[in-house]
Amino acid sequence: MTTLITSLDSFNNEISNSFCPMSCSMLSQLKKEEFNALISSKRLNRFSLAKVSSNPIIAQRSKLDIAKVTDAYYLIKFQLTGNCSTKHYGREARLSPGDFIICSSSEPYQLEFQTNYQQAVFAMPQLALQEMFQTPDDYLGLRMGNEEPTNGMLAQFVYSLSQRMNQLNPEALQSMEANLLDLLITSLKNQKSSHKKIVESSPEQHLQRIKRMINMHIKDFRLGVDFIAQTENISKRYLHMLFKSQNISVSKYIQQLRLDGCYKNLTNPEFNNISISNIALEWGFGDLSHFNRCFKAQYSHTPRQIRLRGV
Repeated sequence: MTTLITSLDSFNNEISNSFCPMSCSMLSQLKKEEFNALISSKRLNRFSLAKVSSNPIIAQRSKLDIAKVTDAYYLIKFQLTGNCSTKHYGREARLSPGDFIICSSSEPYQLEFQTNYQQAVFAMPQLALQEMFQTPDDYLGLRMGNEEPTNGMLAQFVYSLSQRMNQLNPEALQSMEANLLDLLITSLKNQKSSHKKIVESSPEQHLQRIKRMINMHIKDFRLGVDFIAQTENISKRYLHMLFKSQNISVSKYIQQLRLDGCYKNLTNPEFNNISISNIALEWGFGDLSHFNRCFKAQYSHTPRQIRLRGV
């Protein structure tokens, strides 16, 4: 599906719906009604590929945007034409045609396009990529340059696929996705084994990675200290030490996220037909009495009072 967009407000809405909530502002002197953009998106098999082009803009994903959704995605952004300056995960990079960068939807980032540009974006859930490659977060915000042979081959493949994706049948798209993933994993493995120094994760970065993992599993009843330590291959003692700097325990952090999710559902009219108990269960609370006590302690009102107040 290809969408022609002629206003910045419409572009903001389309980008937020297609990828994740973010805000875009114009860099040129054009009036808002003179803005032009084009978005083509296609579901390949399990994941999606989109092609975006527009007038010069700054696109920002803030902490406020991140709080609006809990699903975590990797957005692999391939520069097709023009240049892009990026800020993500404490790193800055400048992309030229043929380069790409990996962004996490659960971390703030900024993209600046000084001229008209074209970019392809491959989106996949974080857990899906982590199952294929153990440490993708080590590469967040790093320029993956096309001078590296495997990076260049991947970028060329994505460019060709983005130009023809609307002409391919479902069977062909499924094969194309498999090829894309193979090239992506090969590229990451090659980058890891190259002599380029990858900045090792600091305790702060490790903590952020654990928080992203918690967000991805926040509705899983198994989520807890044992589950996190086993998944991250760390000791429970080290996990508690990481959260000590946050002045909150691991269990309390998980509980607050779950309570926040329940609160948002209870104040959202779209969930009025879902019972309070089902909302609590959906967010990982197995003991409803415990949920009610925690909820009232957090918000000074019972879940029912919050729902009625929202109505």
